[in-house]
Amino acid sequence: MHGDNKRLDRRSVLKTIGAAAVVGTGLTTTTGTVVAESDRLARNYRNERRLRVAFEQHGAGLRQQLVDAGFVSEEFDFGDVNFDIDPDVTGLEPTAEDRLAGVTGTVEKETVTALGMASTSSDTHEIGLYVQPERDEAYALVEPKDGDRRFIVTDSEVTPQGCSYTGCVEECCAENYKKQNTYNCDQNCRNCYVYSTDCACSDDVC
Repeated sequence: MHGDNKRLDRRSVLKTIGAAAVVGTGLTTTTGTVVAESDRLARNYRNERRLRVAFEQHGAGLRQQLVDAGFVSEEFDFGDVNFDIDPDVTGLEPTAEDRLAGVTGTVEKETVTALGMASTSSDTHEIGLYVQPERDEAYALVEPKDGDRRFIVTDSEVTPQGCSYTGCVEECCAENYKKQNTYNCDQNCRNCYVYSTDCACSDDVC
């Protein structure tokens, strides 16, 4: 894979949405509690073995979809993916160099969750793998090596990417800043999947 790790590309429709109030399961709405839980989960999975197990436990359906679509061979296994975690990686494109992996924390659909990611490739495709263990969700972003069309793969479907957007979440990451998630969405721009987090949303609450 090449080192192109841009956040959005010419196929993306960029739009910004406002922050929404978020309550994680079993958590209060205090920002401090969300931050503590997000950090705890990220640390928990910032380990090669634990991240691999997370993909194996939550990604069986994703693996089968990748095989059925011809993006990877029948022999593909998460055990063959490199999970040598870089602590600075909080997002990656499918076109990122192979052997890149990272873990961060975020808030998705009112649940605080770890977000694990790793880049890999097959003979024909470049692949970004993502898992949210606390939401029992795994998905992938896939691009053919000889083209520029991106696909979103979940445990139930394969769909062309339709748009991308960024959105703020209720988690402080620095003084006067909250986290910002970047999403790729399906061809109808309805089902969206986070693949990157940044400390980029200005908010004087933090």
